[in-house]
Amino acid sequence: MKISRNYLDWLPWALATVCVAGSVHIVSVLLMPEVAPRNAYARLLAAARNAETTTNGVALLPRAAPGAEVTPFEDSAFVEGVCLFDLSRGLMRVRADADPEDLLALSFHARTGRIFHSATDRSAIKGKIDVLVGDARQIEAVEGEDEEAPPSQVHVTAPSLRGFVLLRSLAKRASDRDRAEQRLRSVSCETVAEPES
Repeated sequence: MKISRNYLDWLPWALATVCVAGSVHIVSVLLMPEVAPRNAYARLLAAARNAETTTNGVALLPRAAPGAEVTPFEDSAFVEGVCLFDLSRGLMRVRADADPEDLLALSFHARTGRIFHSATDRSAIKGKIDVLVGDARQIEAVEGEDEEAPPSQVHVTAPSLRGFVLLRSLAKRASDRDRAEQRLRSVSCETVAEPES
């Protein structure tokens, strides 16, 4: 069977079109978290403004309801809270006590929603979760003062100046929701000053 010369003339153009379309698709998918007006940070910022904020700096998110979720894949078995941070104001320190009876999960997100660190009460050191978040320069300054850092403190470098820490406490039964909420109320999120150089 002979392929017409006309089809072969169009083949490079067709391949070029497919390559350009594929490149545009990949670039648009990768840029979406950066340019989306209602990204994770914007949704949580709006929710935190309307939510009850504890004295320790945790904004308690409303209970998950179908069609009214603040974050994707919310589970009604969890009580959720959020700590927003802006590293231009100082480092963010998150502290919590570990309790072997209840699950407490913390996930640290960049402004785009990408997770850069996570911890649970199972990863606690000496019964404490103590995480210090900063940019590369801030963490380097903190690590230069080794003798002052608690041995159980974990230093984490954030990929962006703004972001959020999503806190989740498991309520095994409906009657455990108050206990799970108290657990989130005991978590501390505070901005701390950078060490002087």
